[in-house]
Amino acid sequence: MVEYSLTALGGDVWRYDYSLSNIGPTESFDEFTVYFDASGVTGITAVATPAGWSSLVVQPDPLLPDAGFFDALNLSGVVPAGSVISGFSVSFSYLAGLMPGAQRFELVISEPFQTVQSGVTSAAPSAVPLPAPAALMLLGLGVGALGSRARAKKLGAPA
Repeated sequence: MVEYSLTALGGDVWRYDYSLSNIGPTESFDEFTVYFDASGVTGITAVATPAGWSSLVVQPDPLLPDAGFFDALNLSGVVPAGSVISGFSVSFSYLAGLMPGAQRFELVISEPFQTVQSGVTSAAPSAVPLPAPAALMLLGLGVGALGSRARAKKLGAPA
């Protein structure tokens, strides 16, 4: 399974951060590829690859037509079952005003170069941001002050 998180870097530039989970396929794999939409993507750049992995970027070519892709190979062999590997990042430009989403992917065993699983990337679950305790305290004090002021006005006392 391939999960992604998407970050807007400003203008029409975006970054995907990928995480691989070897929990679903019964076959081993040592390589993965994610494909970009040829009609909306330019300037694909590998930003980060974990140690022990070799990555390759191929730009989209609408004349072929061919979607661009990011490919990474584990130089130390198959990805162990049950492992999660992160640290893959790719930046790119996307059509102005639009937001990129999920991508097609393939998990591959490089010898004999065979696709063992294909699918669509899924968005990584994002943590719900919680307010800081100090912000909650200030909010509580503000609500309390407004409440006491309203009560004082109701009773006719100076606030």
